[in-house]
Amino acid sequence: QPRSRSWMLRQLSQLLAFSSVSAWVLAPRVVVHHPRLACIRTSACAEVPAKLPPASYEEAEGRGFELYQAGEYERAVRMFELAQTLPGAGSDYVREKQSGMIGSATAPPNPRGLKLERFATPEQKLIAQYNIGCCYSSLGDTRRATEILANYLRQVRRPLDQINEMIVDEDLAPVRDELLRMRGELRAKGKKPGLFGLPFGNPLRDIAAKVGVEWKD
Repeated sequence: QPRSRSWMLRQLSQLLAFSSVSAWVLAPRVVVHHPRLACIRTSACAEVPAKLPPASYEEAEGRGFELYQAGEYERAVRMFELAQTLPGAGSDYVREKQSGMIGSATAPPNPRGLKLERFATPEQKLIAQYNIGCCYSSLGDTRRATEILANYLRQVRRPLDQINEMIVDEDLAPVRDELLRMRGELRAKGKKPGLFGLPFGNPLRDIAAKVGVEWKD
């Protein structure tokens, strides 16, 4: 039975459509791997916060020790120098303003005008100087290290005891010969400290000697 041309075209279209679907179903599936992009300074990335400058002697001293242990001696020197200018264990009240009674020139100041200020104590500054001396010693700058340590010894109460400890300090090994020389100079002086640790003589000892009384320090 003859077929019309339109019928034949419909049959051909259905056959082509079936072939395309079969090829798509039977074809092997291709898996495409998309590389994951690394996170580079986006809002979703957690950035490491930068350290703020130290706000106290203790904080600066701690960072100085960290830098020293990391071998960054020059940066450690700057941190120990900074520590001496920051608030430390010392404290005092200072007046912010004069706030006496209105209309009275002789009225006592208002204590509420005081504020508490903190500062590094002399002992803390001495410790920082010692640490700076250790840094210069580790840098190999023996001249600068010796100058700082000599200044340190001039400010402590018992320099001979201090220098004995410094001689066995491994951080000061590069300047040990200079420390031994300074200890010899201290021993050569052989002069006992005066009254209350003052550098001049003890007047009470002199008086006791004149009246024939034995004086014991």
